[in-house]
Formats: sequence, C-alpha cells, structure tokens
Amino acid sequence: MVTVNCRLSRTADLPALLAIDQTIWNTQNSPGPVLARDLASYAQSYPAGSQLVAEVAGQVVGMISWNPLPPFASARYTWDIGIGVAKTAQHQGVGHQLMQALKAAAREQGIHRIALRVLATNHTARQFYAQQGFQVESVAREAFYLDGQFVDDYGLAYLLD
Repeated sequence: MVTVNCRLSRTADLPALLAIDQTIWNTQNSPGPVLARDLASYAQSYPAGSQLVAEVAGQVVGMISWNPLPPFASARYTWDIGIGVAKTAQHQGVGHQLMQALKAAAREQGIHRIALRVLATNHTARQFYAQQGFQVESVAREAFYLDGQFVDDYGLAYLLD
C-alpha cells in the first residue's frame, strides 16, 4: 500500500482531477458521458474545496465528491458520493484511504448515511464498496441500455455509527 495524503481540493488540482475524470469513465462504469468536457465546466461543477483528493508522492491520483440529497431537512444526514482513482493508482489502497477520510469527515459533520450508485457491470467497484462496508439497498433492474445490453443499477449505502 502506498502512502496517500487526503485533503480538500485546491484550484491547482483541477486540471489533474479533470484528466482523471476524463480517463476513468466508460460504458462499463457509467450510464452516460463525462459531463465536464473542459476545465471551466469542471471548475463550475467541482469548485476548490468541494472534493477530497488523494495525493501520492505529490501527484493528485484520485478524488471523492459528496453531495447532500435534495434540499429537504429530512435528508440532511445523507451524502451521495462519487469516487474516482486514476488507472495508474488503482489497487494500491488509494480508494480505501479516500473512503476512510470521507467517513471521518462525514462523522465530524454529523452525517449518518453515505449513499452511491454503481452499475452491475462494474464488478471491481462493487467488490471495493463491499470491502468498505457498503450494502446493497436497491436494484433498478435493466435501468440502462449500454453496449447492446440492459444493465442493472445498484443503490448502496454505508451507515455511520
């Protein structure tokens, strides 16, 4: 396992984060295209301080973002997350360290539930989330049509103490 430094994103990180975002998503792990096609749109969607980033040897190699659910008071204790790790840094503990940092930040802010969605075809991510303690809460059967086949979409969640 490599030494990973997790911290809030900075403006200087945005080009590296955009590059990661543009290289990791495909029809096996995302139902749609990457939405941020340039640095300006990425910065608008993910301004500095809105993500945790992972650094290895001074290089940004991953990120995790969290969004509150719709602005209902009843949903204020749930975050919906997205995580991405550069292909060159996968399977080295980066995702695990990001997830641990996110869980710590969530606890500090009184968050009770962390939720996410993952495609059935994304076997590696599903295994990773299970190892992180996430449990399947729902299955949207054949929710997307990708690469000539219908694909299930799983809803997972982790409950904090």
